[in-house]
Amino acid sequence: MVKFLLLALAFGLAHAEIEGRWDTIAIAADNVDKIVEEGPLRLYVRELTCNEGCNELEITFYVNANGQCSKTKITGYMQEDGKYRTQFEGDVRFKSVHATPDNIVFISKNVDRAGRTTNLIYVVGKGQPLTPEQYEKLEEFAKEQNIPTENIQNVLATDTCPQ
Repeated sequence: MVKFLLLALAFGLAHAEIEGRWDTIAIAADNVDKIVEEGPLRLYVRELTCNEGCNELEITFYVNANGQCSKTKITGYMQEDGKYRTQFEGDVRFKSVHATPDNIVFISKNVDRAGRTTNLIYVVGKGQPLTPEQYEKLEEFAKEQNIPTENIQNVLATDTCPQ
């Protein structure tokens, strides 16, 4: 069986695979307080747009704080190491590590304004929950990223923000 990480597509994602309408399916983080309901990094993704040959990746998402959904758009700029960099709740670096027509898996590192580092996994998809097999692969991947499996959050079920 091919290891999950060997499926990585860090560079050259086809625009058709990454661009378009997406929903956050699941999030995992080593600092679970950042991704619990109403946590600052619990992002409800809506759209991904590649610009400049995918050297810029625009992400439109909502954050739900105090029962209010706030729409946000950020632009990640491709760095020499192949990761995108942007500012949101501190310094953020992220990259896609797996993409299919139905799901994209991103890893991300956030360093907040207080200097606290959080390692994250975001799974976006086309509105369907993960299958048991996909969830098992996510658990394996979380372990490889030193993120406790109990920190995996099913985000799709709690998404009440506008589509």
